[in-house]
Amino acid sequence: MYSCMKALQNSEHTTLIKDHFKYPKSAEYLMKIIIIIQPISFELTAELSISLERQLSKDFDALVRILPSIKDTLLPLDSFDKNRGQWKSNNILQWILDRKKTDGSVKILAICDFDAYSNHLNFVFGQATVDGRASAIYLPRLRQEFYGLKTNDSLFYQRIVKEAVHELGHAFGLSHCNKLTCVMHFSNSLRDTDIKENNFCNNCRTRL
Repeated sequence: MYSCMKALQNSEHTTLIKDHFKYPKSAEYLMKIIIIIQPISFELTAELSISLERQLSKDFDALVRILPSIKDTLLPLDSFDKNRGQWKSNNILQWILDRKKTDGSVKILAICDFDAYSNHLNFVFGQATVDGRASAIYLPRLRQEFYGLKTNDSLFYQRIVKEAVHELGHAFGLSHCNKLTCVMHFSNSLRDTDIKENNFCNNCRTRL
């Protein structure tokens, strides 16, 4: 896996994804890669939804579907580290995989409004199973307010789109890129995220 810096029943989440697949599909729909966005404890604005759908459909030639937000109380209790006050990103990815058994043509991106860490990293902006189905991004550290700065929704949304493209890039098989402006460049800090663009460099794009 690549990282970038009350146990309740999960029937609600399962139903949401099942509902997405139960309707008749057109020939175009069946031929396309599908990206499902699952917000957790976060409501996407219309502006952010449009930006994500436009960017992801273009970059991955995919159909993008955004599900209603669910609460983090649906997540298993053992995924939260009380001592650190953070969620375990590896557990979140596994939870996503366990909830929906899909083939490789369906990618799921969780947009989580809570802080998380992974293995030896103190925190992660996001994480994905390389060439797999599950990915997630974590929002708190993408906000200016986290660092005591003035709210900037436009910058916040730009960062979300970049991290979404980055983690889904891993899910589509891409590794980190050495080019600073490529969206697949590793973000060791938020400054790295702000420097890079929301697009793939030519080399990464040819590898998709």
